[in-house]
Amino acid sequence: MLKPKYIEQREPLTLIKNDLLRILDVSAISKNRDVACNVSTDCPSISSYNLKNTWRQNSRNWGHPMHSMASRSGSFPPALADYFINHFSRVGDLVLDPYSGKGTTSYQACLLDRVGFGIDVAPEAYVLTGAKVHIVKHIEAVEYLKSIRFGISKTNIRDVHPDIKVFFSTKTLAQILVIKERLLEDLGIDTTKINYDSGLVFHHARTKKEQCAQYWFGVLTGILHGSSSYSLSLPCSHSFSMAPNYTKNYAKKHNLKKPDRNVIQCMIEKSHYLQSSGIARIGGKAYLGKAQELPKSWEEKFDLIVTSPPYFTAQNYPWDNWLREWLLGFDFKEVRKQTTQTASCEKYSQAMYGFLKEAYRVLKPGKRAFVVVGDVTKKSGDEKIIINTSSIISHEAKKVGFNIDLIINDDIPPTKRYNSSFLSVNQGLQIDRIVCLKK
Repeated sequence: MLKPKYIEQREPLTLIKNDLLRILDVSAISKNRDVACNVSTDCPSISSYNLKNTWRQNSRNWGHPMHSMASRSGSFPPALADYFINHFSRVGDLVLDPYSGKGTTSYQACLLDRVGFGIDVAPEAYVLTGAKVHIVKHIEAVEYLKSIRFGISKTNIRDVHPDIKVFFSTKTLAQILVIKERLLEDLGIDTTKINYDSGLVFHHARTKKEQCAQYWFGVLTGILHGSSSYSLSLPCSHSFSMAPNYTKNYAKKHNLKKPDRNVIQCMIEKSHYLQSSGIARIGGKAYLGKAQELPKSWEEKFDLIVTSPPYFTAQNYPWDNWLREWLLGFDFKEVRKQTTQTASCEKYSQAMYGFLKEAYRVLKPGKRAFVVVGDVTKKSGDEKIIINTSSIISHEAKKVGFNIDLIINDDIPPTKRYNSSFLSVNQGLQIDRIVCLKK
């Protein structure tokens, strides 16, 4: 039985801060006292079911086809990003996601005629964000792809790690290696200079050639593994890179075959689908970098922040994407050194303080940040306790100067989550909470 580590004391409230009134039913607001990791917050809360015209009215597959470039575990729906961008920014505004993931916030901002910025320390997240926000039309992307001379790869298939070979046929893997080699050259990611061990992590695709390479890397990342007609691997999860030994044994047991694919053709067909509804008229920016170290030039630059930082160890992003990171020339063990993945309340609080301090610095005065975090389970001796992560975010946000106006409780049934088939009712994330901050 899970033991909650917070106490809720509900009191009716009649007042909430100005611009939040546009989305609220004031009569549904309560006041919660939440305690987590020895920090407490005392602020109004409301259920997402009581918001006006919320993202809950939209279907699971709502949104532009480009959002489906890749399935990535732990992502919030495009409709959620759309909701806050629509209500709290204007056409032409700059919208930032400092933990951009697969680029949902950044691209939805571009679709709404804002300028979407995204930054992430994970290479596959950076590539996916850039692939979406840069204006690269399908026709010019195909022309670029056809202009590349795909010769024999310098990398021999025999040199490839056996874990990689579990997923791909010899024919398909040979093509992937050649395409990977050429795209890395054009994208200009120098893995000898980007050092996850030292923390020297920064890249930005500036030229059209770099952006075209990043676009195709995004497309390729999305079809690298899965079970669709575009997928290059034997049938497996789209959302995360599965463990090699498990995959090998499962494939043998169920007689699954590694498909021989025409990789270029699969990429082109997928791109055609992604842009079947056109693309955003406004382009954005994508950066490989850390939320705790945003560029100095971004001082009071942004009109809105919508983001979702990691929830302690609830998600192991580097391991979940180890195959995609291999595609981009990285080792997930190295990437993990710079991610916010910890079971320590102290270390997590320090990381969130660093992120929120930067978020406060780059946000314009009077503007808002919406931070999506989830309650997670944590062991305390022989007991499992529920940590209300929003309490930590609120505590650290106050320290850097933010006002915490509201917490939106977004109940999500465990069966609706990406890995629900592996979870019992007492596992996983039981609820997301959106912390509404104002500078």
